[in-house]
Amino acid sequence: MTEKQINPFIHKDSELEQLEKKYSDIFIKSLEDLHEITSLQEIMKEGLKDRFNRNIEAFRKYIPDVAKTFEKYAPKTNMDFFCLKNEIPNLIFTDSNDILYKTADPFELTHNQISNIINNSNINQLRYQIEYDPYGQLHFKYNNRLVEIEQSVIRDKTVTPKQIESLPNCVMLGIGLGYPLADLYNQVEIANLIIVEPNLDIFYASLHAFEWAPFLDYIFENKLGIHLMLGQNSDQFFIDLERFYDRHGRFLSGTWLGFIHYSNKKVKEFISLFDKHYRSINAAMGFTDDHLFGASHACYAVLNEKNFVLNTPLKEEYKNKPVFIIGSGPSLDHDIPFIRKYQDKAVVIACGTAIDALYHAGIKPDFYANTERTPQIKQALSTISDKEFFDDIVLLTGDVCHPYTLNEFKHTAIFGKPDEPFYPYFAMNFPEFRKVQHIQLMNPLVGNMGLSGAIFLGFNNLYLFGLDNGKKTGTNSMHSEFTSLYKARGVGDTGGNYTVTKTVPANFGGTCETGYLFDLSRRNMDFVIQMEKLSRPDLVCHNCSDGALLEQAKPVHSEDLKDLFDRLPDIDKKELFAYITQEKTSKISLSKELITKAFNNEIFTQTCNKIKAIILKKPDNRVDYIKNMETVSEVLYYLKTDPSTYFYGAALEGSIQTFFMQISRMLYHSKVEKACIELANKGMDVIADFLDEIPNLFSHMPFIYLGEHQKIYKDGKVGIDMPNCKAPNLPQMHILVKDDGYKDPLSKFVKKYK
Repeated sequence: MTEKQINPFIHKDSELEQLEKKYSDIFIKSLEDLHEITSLQEIMKEGLKDRFNRNIEAFRKYIPDVAKTFEKYAPKTNMDFFCLKNEIPNLIFTDSNDILYKTADPFELTHNQISNIINNSNINQLRYQIEYDPYGQLHFKYNNRLVEIEQSVIRDKTVTPKQIESLPNCVMLGIGLGYPLADLYNQVEIANLIIVEPNLDIFYASLHAFEWAPFLDYIFENKLGIHLMLGQNSDQFFIDLERFYDRHGRFLSGTWLGFIHYSNKKVKEFISLFDKHYRSINAAMGFTDDHLFGASHACYAVLNEKNFVLNTPLKEEYKNKPVFIIGSGPSLDHDIPFIRKYQDKAVVIACGTAIDALYHAGIKPDFYANTERTPQIKQALSTISDKEFFDDIVLLTGDVCHPYTLNEFKHTAIFGKPDEPFYPYFAMNFPEFRKVQHIQLMNPLVGNMGLSGAIFLGFNNLYLFGLDNGKKTGTNSMHSEFTSLYKARGVGDTGGNYTVTKTVPANFGGTCETGYLFDLSRRNMDFVIQMEKLSRPDLVCHNCSDGALLEQAKPVHSEDLKDLFDRLPDIDKKELFAYITQEKTSKISLSKELITKAFNNEIFTQTCNKIKAIILKKPDNRVDYIKNMETVSEVLYYLKTDPSTYFYGAALEGSIQTFFMQISRMLYHSKVEKACIELANKGMDVIADFLDEIPNLFSHMPFIYLGEHQKIYKDGKVGIDMPNCKAPNLPQMHILVKDDGYKDPLSKFVKKYK
């Protein structure tokens, strides 16, 4: 996917400070008149009490949890209301004498802030480009057609929210006393508003100052969305945000406006979290073909008695053993002597093509980490001449792993992947599957599988080598010199996913050049370490790689670890292997009949028809169009709440949300609403075609494997021609390793310690 995300928040601290400075002189002069308006303070405070009571009643009607939280709330900080001659409530924090609105007229300040935002900013929008389809998949067929439709009309890049007069999604950091809401909604209709207020005291104050009651009446009478995120810490914050988009539609995160009403240390912390993680909400949603292939691959693993990881605790004796997680990044070469010398003192995980590098460097891995579901992994493994090398290496992977890859290994440790439909669906419906250990963030690259695999096996003491996620600025190579795949067999590592587009801080200083997938990999590594540390304080990750910095890992040069590892005993690898293959992993006993019945094509087709009926209603205005797509999203969410229908909703969701992101972009293409609606209608007709065609692929479940699925399609086309989307030609399957006569001089693995 090619995408563009504009800087999330358009009004940073400097712009807020400029607005406040504009009014500060007037404010200071007005404060001198405070002694003249003491009587106004008492009148104001009586009005605040009455307003608070009305607001609590309104929240009790519409959002009872808020009423329950604040009806008897006691503020944690000392604060008080005051007003000047204009009788507009303002807030002072008496311990610090800090004032919330440093202006004589808070209404005018917020009015100017909102006017500035909606008149001088653009809406953040995700953009897709035509994407090459390497396998022949229906998702690409239809998504590329939507791109063609969207790009057939030149987008007006100057259009503002004020000109459009509506927004699908607005995120406001800091509610203050609530004053921005009146100005915002008087000028722009907002389908969904997310209010983030980390300070409960300030929200409590807003219940006295702002007329929430009529505002809530307006929101609910017009069936608009509002989501309040109040008092969360940084860990809860993003989880709650993701839950909102999961329920109401991740497509909303692709077309939105964000702004900061007021700023403090906590708000700045949340801005940083947005900058780091917001794109992850829609960065890896998957798509329907992919989910069907992944589920079929998982069923293959079950039916062919491959071992899955059990959710029993790792034996105490192994928890703190060192684990070397090794990628094939260029900095690996520096650490090869260290890894050779101490390979028997650590559990060794080879990530992807690192197995090629370690084979040629004389290092024996205990695990091979694989994240892909693609058939070409078998070709990459074929570069190793000594097939006995794999006999006691355990394949560490997710349940989407391709059958070709599974069959290359005698021993497997397969995790359940909770962000794919198969694992939650089977865990809901088959008790036998509830003993399978899940894994988080094993994507997008094999380094993620290695790191997450080690963490979710239960290891606490991790060391990263060659997980560079790019290349150090000033160097050229993207891979270790020991990888024959890239260095001797002509496989390219430039362009495509290896294209570097940005620089990030490097682990040992300087900068690292990285690209989209590498950067996502880096962020996912940080996130999974951070999240797991909350429940596992003993988890420690050391980064020995001279590539991208990981904030959650300790930078350390391998030469500084020699004294420590000299003192460590060797690990009994035979005992470890027996434990992993006989106790920590197990086959799952489910019959072919049970598995086949789990995929009901009639129910799936009915689901597609229900969604098609909703999207073909085609409203005549933007906000109702957004609501229509929200309705579909909520149907998919509802399907996922029922064990019997979970798979059908989850399998469709990624593709539908991706398509809806493009429809949202079309809806906000220009200020001419009618033209935007006409463009979106064309897009909806394409989605309807997808919903008509995808049941044919589903009818082959659960025995459709990526690559081999091409046999389903006839005439060399991806599916069939549909009224609004022609079938492209099936692509020729990519051959990763070509037979060019190269003979690997290392025909038999030789373990080396020097």
